[in-house]
Amino acid sequence: MKRKFFRTRIALLIIPLGVIATQFGFTLRAVSTAVPLRPETRAAVMQLDDPYADFRHARYSNNGLLNEPDEIKLGTQLHREVTKRFRLTDVGLPRVQSLGQRCARASLRPNLPYKFHVVESREINGFSLPGGHVYVTTALLRLANDNELASVLAHEIGHIVARHSLKTLRQKQQYNEIAKSIGEVTGVAGDLGRDLGVALGQIVSEGLLTIHTRDEEREADFLGVRGMARAGFEPQAMITMFQKLERIEQQDSSLLGSLFSDHPDVDERIANTRYEIARMRRG
Repeated sequence: MKRKFFRTRIALLIIPLGVIATQFGFTLRAVSTAVPLRPETRAAVMQLDDPYADFRHARYSNNGLLNEPDEIKLGTQLHREVTKRFRLTDVGLPRVQSLGQRCARASLRPNLPYKFHVVESREINGFSLPGGHVYVTTALLRLANDNELASVLAHEIGHIVARHSLKTLRQKQQYNEIAKSIGEVTGVAGDLGRDLGVALGQIVSEGLLTIHTRDEEREADFLGVRGMARAGFEPQAMITMFQKLERIEQQDSSLLGSLFSDHPDVDERIANTRYEIARMRRG
């Protein structure tokens, strides 16, 4: 009797479970998949599968960070340190500026005074700094067509839109001193300029503002593919860029800079980008 009672209880539990599963888009073997999902249910299922759900309704501002004028000052000082450590070139610069400004104007932060730079290097790399400074290497320029290069530039602009480097800086012990110094800087001169230069030079040399977390990379991918599409570039090029980087990683990973450092798995990034392109095309 007891065994029969438990079998009956289990059978009664299976029925509502099947109903619940149908309502939320999951499928049990005993439930027909022919039942159409209601629009609101379909939207809930898509939200569960959305790799960019955390970023889709984000609002971006400098609240709790350096204000925008000070961010621009910081970017100027950081760029000075970059020029001391990397060799900048005009080779390919007009192309980068043209594509970059198109992406910048279509971004969620279009009014920042963006500046684009080319670094002479055998590494295939791109990075950005606060205040609108974006860098790509000559090796990347040789590898990428215009749409693929736009995908990298839009990704780096995404980091600037989301203030990722500013958030990283805020976590550092030197943040308060740097923030105070930046607010007082009108030029690089005297003890203040020297002290600030030392602090920022260390930050640049350690790459503290150019290496991002996995979630930050996902967010920059999301902002990038959306931004490049708004700028009139083919978003599918972000996928072909990832595929090129993946092949190079397999052949000689030493050629890749921070574009792949601590980033999400490339197959994941490709899948996420395909998802977003499909979503954009659905409107």
